Amino acid sequence: MKSTSYFRVKIIAALSGCALTLCMFQGHAHDNTLNSLHPDAQKVIDVWLKAQLDYQQIPYLSIAYAKDQQLVLSSSYGHLELARINKVTNSTMASICSISKVFTATAIMKLVDQGKLSLSDRVADLLPELTIQTNGHELGDIKLIHLLNHTSGLPRDTTHSYWSGPEHNFPTKEMLYKSLVQQQRENAADTVSNYSNVGYALLGQIIEKTSKKSYKDYMESEIFAPLNMTSSVVEMSNNNYGKTHALGYSAINRNGTRHLANFYKTNAMQSAAGISSNAQDLAKFAMWQFREVSSPNTEIMSSDSLQKMYQTNHSRATQNRGLGYQIQNSKSGDIWAMHGGMCPGYNSFLQINTTQKEGFSVVTSANRVRAISYINNLKEILKQASQIDEAPNVHSHHKQVPFSDYEGFYDLNPWNSEYYVGRWGNQLVLLYLPVNSIKHAMHVYQNVGQDIFKLVKDGKLTNDTLIFNRDQAGKVVSVTNDGNQHSKL
Repeated sequence: MKSTSYFRVKIIAALSGCALTLCMFQGHAHDNTLNSLHPDAQKVIDVWLKAQLDYQQIPYLSIAYAKDQQLVLSSSYGHLELARINKVTNSTMASICSISKVFTATAIMKLVDQGKLSLSDRVADLLPELTIQTNGHELGDIKLIHLLNHTSGLPRDTTHSYWSGPEHNFPTKEMLYKSLVQQQRENAADTVSNYSNVGYALLGQIIEKTSKKSYKDYMESEIFAPLNMTSSVVEMSNNNYGKTHALGYSAINRNGTRHLANFYKTNAMQSAAGISSNAQDLAKFAMWQFREVSSPNTEIMSSDSLQKMYQTNHSRATQNRGLGYQIQNSKSGDIWAMHGGMCPGYNSFLQINTTQKEGFSVVTSANRVRAISYINNLKEILKQASQIDEAPNVHSHHKQVPFSDYEGFYDLNPWNSEYYVGRWGNQLVLLYLPVNSIKHAMHVYQNVGQDIFKLVKDGKLTNDTLIFNRDQAGKVVSVTNDGNQHSKL
C-alpha cells in the first residue's frame, strides 16, 4: 500500500481488513477525570464529531489522544446501532480489525523477550504441519521475522471469501491449513514486501504452541489485563454483540443508507483481524509504550525489544515496515508507528509518535470511514487549542462580551449546510459543518464592536466581518457575513 499524504487505501485493502496505507446525535460519553483539554476545545470536538456522525450516518465513534502518561482526550459518541436506541459509553468496543496485528506482534516480541522464541526461528520448525506449494521457494527460508514484517512470500489470504458479504466465513484452523496446501508461495522470503493476513494467522498459531494457551486467553491475560485494557477482547461474541460491542455497518449505499453487517467470527484469522477494543484502550496501549521505552522496569517486554518493533532494518525487502507497524519518519525526524484496520462493518486507526510520546486512536462502527482523517483533524484542533487566548481583548468595546448569546448553529442553505459558532477563549470560533478539513472549516473571530467580530488570520485582523442580529427582545436570531444573512437554528 502506497503512502500519499498519510495513506490512500487500495481497493484490495478495503476487501482484506487492512487499512495500512496510510437532528443531532445525543449519545456520547467523556472521561472527564482525565481530560485536560480547554473546555472550548472539547466543545468544538463534540460539535464536530456529533455532526460527522449525523452527516455520514456513523453509528459509533471512539477517539482518544494521549501525551506520554496523560490521557488528554477520551470520548465516545453515538449509539450501539444505527437506529439510535442504546447510547454508547466509554466502555463500548468495536472491532479494530487489522490493528490486531500490532497486538499479535507485541505478543510474539514478549515471547522473544522471554527467550521462548527467536526472530531467526524457522517457521517450518515452529509449524511442521504447514504445507504450501513452494513455487520453487522452500519453506525453510521463512523465519519468524519474515511473518512479522510481511516479507515471508506467503499469499495475502486463503481461498475463502471472508471479506465478501453478506456472510463472512472466516476459516477455521483446519480450513486454513487445507487452503494453503492448494496455494503457492508468491516469492522467496526477504525479497518482496507483500502484506499477508495468512502470515499473521500463522503467528497466532505460533503464540498458541509456544505459550500452551489459546490465542484469546494469551492476549487477554498477558497483554490486555496487565495494561488495564478492560474494554478489549479477542473475538466479538453473541454475549457482547449489540450490548457492549457496537454493531457494524456497511458503506453508505446509493440511497444514502447503511446496511447492518452480518455477525461473524474471525476463527483462525483472529490474530490478523479478530480483536475488539476502543480508542481509550488503544491509548492505554500507547501510554504503556511511552513508559516502557524510558523505564528500567519491564511491564510487557524490555525496552530493547519494544524498540525493535519500530526499526525498519530487519529486512532488505522493506523500508517502512517495523514489526507489526508501518513506520514513517517525519520531516522533523520524529518516528511514527501506525496501523489501520478495516473489516466488515468497522474502521479504525492507531498512530503513535514514538519520539514525542503522543498517541492518537479512532475506532468506528461503519465502513468507508477514513479514520486517519479524524486523527489529522484532531491534530489541527489541538494545535489551535494550544493558542487559545484568554487575555482581555484590547479591540473589544465591551468589558464582558456576551459569548453565550452567539453560541449555536446557523443555517447556510441552500449553498452549504450549517456552521457552529462558539466561544474560543476571548474570541469566537466558527466551524463549517460537516467537516472535510478542520484547517479550512475552522475560523477564529475577534470582537471589535457591539455584536461585531472580525476574522483573525495569521495573527492579524482582516476585513471578513460577522455581525450578529438581535430581535426586539435582544435575542440573537441571525448573523450577517459578506452581505448574507444566516438564521440561527
